[in-house]
Amino acid sequence: MFLTFLGFIRNKIWLAFLFCIIPIILYIWVFKSIALNVNYVAFDDILVFGIIPEFENATWPERWKLLTTLFPEHRLVFSRSVILLFYDIFGRVNLVWLMIVANICWGLCAFIFYKVFQKLHLSIWYFVPVLWLWFNIQSYENIFWGVSSLCNFGVILFVLSALYFAAYHPKRVFISLLFAVAATFTYGNGLMVLPVIALMFLITGRRNQFFTTVLFTAFVALIYFLDFTPITQNLSFSNPLQVKEGFFGLFGFIGSIATLSAYSVPLSTMYIASAFGMLLVIAFVLLYSKQTMPLWNAAWLRSKYDNRTAIFALSVIIFIGITTLALTYKRIPTDTFAGMFKGRYRMYSTMCCIALYFAFLSLKNKHSRVRLSPVLLVTVVVLNLVILHSNFAEAVNYRRSAISQEFNARYNADWLGIRMFSMDQKHFEKIRAYYNSADPLAEGWNPRMNSSKVICDSIYSPDLITKSGNFLIVNFEQDFFKPVKDYSDGAYVVLKSKDHVYTSPPNQAAVPLKTTLRRGMYFNKGAFASFHLATIEPGAYSVYLLIRKNGRNRIFCTGTTWNETN
Repeated sequence: MFLTFLGFIRNKIWLAFLFCIIPIILYIWVFKSIALNVNYVAFDDILVFGIIPEFENATWPERWKLLTTLFPEHRLVFSRSVILLFYDIFGRVNLVWLMIVANICWGLCAFIFYKVFQKLHLSIWYFVPVLWLWFNIQSYENIFWGVSSLCNFGVILFVLSALYFAAYHPKRVFISLLFAVAATFTYGNGLMVLPVIALMFLITGRRNQFFTTVLFTAFVALIYFLDFTPITQNLSFSNPLQVKEGFFGLFGFIGSIATLSAYSVPLSTMYIASAFGMLLVIAFVLLYSKQTMPLWNAAWLRSKYDNRTAIFALSVIIFIGITTLALTYKRIPTDTFAGMFKGRYRMYSTMCCIALYFAFLSLKNKHSRVRLSPVLLVTVVVLNLVILHSNFAEAVNYRRSAISQEFNARYNADWLGIRMFSMDQKHFEKIRAYYNSADPLAEGWNPRMNSSKVICDSIYSPDLITKSGNFLIVNFEQDFFKPVKDYSDGAYVVLKSKDHVYTSPPNQAAVPLKTTLRRGMYFNKGAFASFHLATIEPGAYSVYLLIRKNGRNRIFCTGTTWNETN
């Protein structure tokens, strides 16, 4: 019966195209729901935007230096160029515009995958799993973080473009190298695509292209590493703990898609992801075990290796492997094992799965494809939807955190958040004027007014207000706070003293998947706010609850106060 069903849908091409479109629609809906013109949780956007006032009156040599200045060990020429282009055309830069450009880069990566898939001459049904894998939202940090979006999604587009031309159009070597240069000056690991391209030409027996790429790589590396000062620590092989964390972190980075959630991941789940990463490596070895000799013979011009899809997939996997090794070596000392699972790294795990899928399609026979492809299709569809359920609430919480962070930076001249990045409020406001963000939590009242003049709708008492470690916790656990207009809606806690005013966003968790399916709800009830005490200046604070609903603010007194003495 199952085989009969497969035979029925296999020829329904319109249904395959529908399945291709659905994950793209879901991805666009998530983007439209959450993207906001507000500086993200870190101040990378503000720091990179600092090029605008300096660039206008600089000489051309000074402009090149501004474009290539390390941040912190990357040369963000692509990101800075996009920012300057928008500013030059429109006189301002909306952060959502940057996100849109970056996500277009992400979509163009899917187009490259389609061009690769076309070479296999298979049914479009075999391409459906690629789109359900690619358009998952586990890497939501990159989706909604202006500068990080351009860096991380841009470098992947240029890397894939370089590898595609090297694999399928090797005679157009300079097109491939041009994309490689773009990757190099988009993000630090982009430079690593150049040796991968050289290796591709070597193992396919193209000596002229190989030597051209090697010389070009040396030239680009010379330019890239001029005035290059590393600022991070490196993994110490004499430290057993770092070696252990590096080993499991390396495989966890590759297999991080298995954690499902991008953050709030239990340690046990991280180790499961490490095990999944090991399985991906084993799958790679098994798939290419019979290709070693043909590739070796091609490298020595003894024969010609014609499976270009296998070469493309192999090159993607090698690039991911180099990136993984470099990141493990650079980040383990500061970020430890858990730091290998950051949301903005998740795209490499997805890329690895897609590269292995292309290797499977190109190296396995028709019988294996027919038997396994339906299972893979169902698996990736379910995986995409579970990732959507697991990460949407976190993405919304990060959006609300960005709103609160910008509010705190605007109304507290000595706020720790901006002092940590060696800037003052005057500089923050100067840069903010370039993207002119909204200030939703200040609508309908003046945050700088005296506490005695704050007009409350009524009393809304918290269920818990307490100090826990280095945090002040304020919880409202009994009510539902549903967003009506958009996902910036919710219940924000406000601390207000004579000289300071701080907000904390309503961190809301998603209900279990079975509850969503059974009751049609997503957010759990309650709002859970926290303030890191290091960011609160000493003083006597009144606690308020600001409920933003349908884009409008209502302020409630809680009848509680907090005295901060640190």
